[in-house]
Amino acid sequence: MRRIESLGKILDQVIRKEGLGKRELAGRRLARKILSESLGPTLSAHADVASVRTGVVVVEVDSSALFQELEGFRRQELIACFRTAGLKVRELRVRLKQGR
Repeated sequence: MRRIESLGKILDQVIRKEGLGKRELAGRRLARKILSESLGPTLSAHADVASVRTGVVVVEVDSSALFQELEGFRRQELIACFRTAGLKVRELRVRLKQGR
């Protein structure tokens, strides 16, 4: 007879295996929401928050043009938006997704 585990237990195992804490997951969700609201639906479809750790938000983008826009022109704006939402962000890193 197979033992059926609860969904909560399975998620806890996945979170522990991936090294993600509940606080980090909540911060990442909030950062994704803020990024989406700041960039709008067209641009946010090409960007995603890869991680939020110790004051550093890492955003991955799939185009070099968007990379340049976020890196060069909108960095301070995004940091301010993250801070306004309650995230303690001191740095924003933008990287281009590999394997395009």
